[in-house]
Amino acid sequence: MDRIDVAFRGEGSGVAELTWGQQSMLLTMDRERSWLPMGGHQPVAPGATLADVVDELRYSQERYQSFRTRLLHDGRPMQQVHAAGTVTVEVYETSDDPVAFAAEVEHAYRTAQPDLTADWPLRAAVICRDGRPERLVAIMPHLVTDATGAGVMVAEATARVATPVTGPQPLELTAWQRSPAGERCSTAAVRHWERHLPSVTVLSPTLRPDPQQFPKARFTSPAMASAAPAVAARTGVDPATILSTAFMMAVGQVTGTVQVAVRHLVGNRFRAGLAEVVSPLAQLGLCVADVAVPLDEALGRVARASLAAHKHAYYNPLQLADLLARTDTDTTRTVCYNDRRTSRAAAPDTPAGDGLFEWVGASTGPTEPLFLHIDDEPGALVLTIDVDTAFLSRTDAEAIARTMESIIVKGRTA
Repeated sequence: MDRIDVAFRGEGSGVAELTWGQQSMLLTMDRERSWLPMGGHQPVAPGATLADVVDELRYSQERYQSFRTRLLHDGRPMQQVHAAGTVTVEVYETSDDPVAFAAEVEHAYRTAQPDLTADWPLRAAVICRDGRPERLVAIMPHLVTDATGAGVMVAEATARVATPVTGPQPLELTAWQRSPAGERCSTAAVRHWERHLPSVTVLSPTLRPDPQQFPKARFTSPAMASAAPAVAARTGVDPATILSTAFMMAVGQVTGTVQVAVRHLVGNRFRAGLAEVVSPLAQLGLCVADVAVPLDEALGRVARASLAAHKHAYYNPLQLADLLARTDTDTTRTVCYNDRRTSRAAAPDTPAGDGLFEWVGASTGPTEPLFLHIDDEPGALVLTIDVDTAFLSRTDAEAIARTMESIIVKGRTA
């Protein structure tokens, strides 16, 4: 293995509080006992040299403050954005399959805990065969950005965008969040949570957990992919609301809860000027609704509750934590929901049938009672489910997925 030191110099430096998104991510990292690595390995463009790959990495280090940020601990976590520095890229030569070799390097990066106060966030390696770069491995903590921001970064790095960064960088975000306008935004959001806390029913860890306490499941449903647009056409309600309503109804039916509380992961990029920010913006919004009613009635209730949840999902998490401590309410004992679909096109009409449910491994550590993520693939919706079996059994987790599918499929007709 060889190492290349990549010197960089970018605009903006200083010490500041963490942004709300960074603080939310840090709290999640502490709760889940994980540094929440993101990234992976990808092919190097045909004909690209090692110097080309290094230049692309330097581009990101220089363009985005979040790549030049280290944590400081001075009584409370702070961020320090550096104007310049040197990041090390590892270079491996292999005669074996570069994809398999890159996967091994990725695994090593993910399982080695970084020092977020001393190390640069990015860990990178280039896998070569016969002297030609074949794969790039790039891993970073979620403190750098979220999935949407990572997409912005990759697109801009590929195109080598030379115009100034669109939207605020972390230091500017922090300044706005501490301004009177930012404080009003956070206060309004916390008041939303305060209004709904009395009606939140939390789950209790009353079960004997599995030996593997935090299993992960995958549910693939072609029927749900084709039924959701059909329900939308019948009701005039968008598929996103249909899916979240069916999830809340399924949780209510399986847990015996009438007033269901779900924490939605909200990207917050619909807010003015934040669409292309390369920094974590996603935060949890609180959605509470009585869904013990027929689907069509529940759709209206969840639509209103979801709109309020999304509106009030941009806040200072420390301010919210103070409220929860004062009211002795532990909202981490409610389920979470993340609609991360990228395609909104209707799937081909598919005959009704049970989706495929399978247990696929384990979560990295302590998680929410249940966290459901929705993705799309050709012809199907895919639910990824992380569950804490002290709160909900494996049977409960599967029942929620299948009940959600059943509600949507039956919803084709009034």
